[in-house]
Amino acid sequence: MQDTGKNLIIAGVGGQGILLFSNLLSKYYIKLGYELKISDVIGLGQRGGGVESHFRYSTQPVLSPFIKAGDVDYLLSFEQTETLRYLHCLKEDGIVFSSTFELSTSSVNTRLEKDMPESKTELIKKSGKKSFIIDPEENKSADFDISKMMNIVMLAIYAEYRGYSHEEMKQIVKESVPEKFVEGNLKAYEKGISIAKSL
Repeated sequence: MQDTGKNLIIAGVGGQGILLFSNLLSKYYIKLGYELKISDVIGLGQRGGGVESHFRYSTQPVLSPFIKAGDVDYLLSFEQTETLRYLHCLKEDGIVFSSTFELSTSSVNTRLEKDMPESKTELIKKSGKKSFIIDPEENKSADFDISKMMNIVMLAIYAEYRGYSHEEMKQIVKESVPEKFVEGNLKAYEKGISIAKSL
């Protein structure tokens, strides 16, 4: 059955490369001939605040870039608190790809409020949604800094799950990142493929 389109929310915090992720994925879907609408909400992203991207692709014209709660097919999140923030947006059969990375808020760091007593990873698993949880600490590599390239790792994981062409995706990465970063990004992409196969 042909894929007529899907709704994605890509979430995390400032500095995690969410906008690059959206850009790379959009180039892939454009090559496949899809219509796209993307809305990026950055806020105080430069200071570690939340960043989200509503990403819609379809074989039909997409009239609005915004996705209403309950209409998200895939949630791709690079930070656990942001994962929890958007779980309610997923469809009944929606799927979660989430990093276990966690950035405590300033109010928690300064003890103005308490953090959640329960593991955020366990809360994601208890949501009942099909979830793929990736722990950066367990997947460190001497070839690249996974904390800075989780976006590329996640791109490969998503591509593997969806059955997309890794060669085409890697070519898009080569064409889109500065030359001095190409090698590291490609190593991160390969790492993502290996993680995906083990999930």
